[in-house]
Amino acid sequence: MRPFALCAFFMISCATNRFVADHSISVIDDQTKAFFRESSLIFAGQAAPSMLKMLDGLIISSPKNKALLVRGAHLYCGYAMILVEDEDKELAVLLYRKGYHYALRALKRVVKDFDRLLKGDPDEMQKALENLDSKEVPAVFWAGACLAGYINLNLDDADALADIPKMLAFARAALALDERYFYAAPHFLLGTYFGSVGEAFGGNPAASKEHFHRHFALTEGKFLLGKVYYAKSYLVQTQAKEEFRKVLQEVLEAQIDVDPDAALANQAAKRKASALLERIDDIFP
Repeated sequence: MRPFALCAFFMISCATNRFVADHSISVIDDQTKAFFRESSLIFAGQAAPSMLKMLDGLIISSPKNKALLVRGAHLYCGYAMILVEDEDKELAVLLYRKGYHYALRALKRVVKDFDRLLKGDPDEMQKALENLDSKEVPAVFWAGACLAGYINLNLDDADALADIPKMLAFARAALALDERYFYAAPHFLLGTYFGSVGEAFGGNPAASKEHFHRHFALTEGKFLLGKVYYAKSYLVQTQAKEEFRKVLQEVLEAQIDVDPDAALANQAAKRKASALLERIDDIFP
């Protein structure tokens, strides 16, 4: 094949791959819905890597497609939090980092001078993010959630801790854009942070309680992971042992199909609640 013909062939091939990738969003959304509706943690865990690698391939075919990048951030973060971090922290760190970088790539598509803002004052970045259209909240939120997951698994790393102000900027901007996004996830994220760290690092029990109670109100308590993280952050920080036991027992007794779209997260919440209750005497000596 002549060089010109070979070049033309590859150009057509790349264009075809990009076309397929760009028109795959509805399929990815259906797969994502099916994933989070799965009630078997084992089956979901076995299926997730193939789904994620397929999404990686689509992003390679269309690297500037913001919709694909956001979905990549969402799925990598969700997979790490729900199914991986309790079992394999090293893998979870890699997953959170990959999701975070996908979210950053998405934000570069919509935020002017984003690279400069990311390296600069977190307050300036937060203001720029808050000025986005509310439809951009997924990229903003998953950037914060992925970064929070990464920080939580690297609390002995000074560089990771230095990213806390950046994580808070993403979380607060997401809250300003749409507090209801993905089961009131901005409140979930901020409630967990303020309830997990000491006051020297910005912890604030009152703020944690306020965010969690708003999260419960907006989700009608149907997203059980919220109760688990309320227990393991705010209730541990305030040493409320009996309420800790009560809340986690409520999670164990709840029906996972109270919201079919959250079946996987709710099943994971039950596993996390059971593990925490087994350690209650170590958590509250």
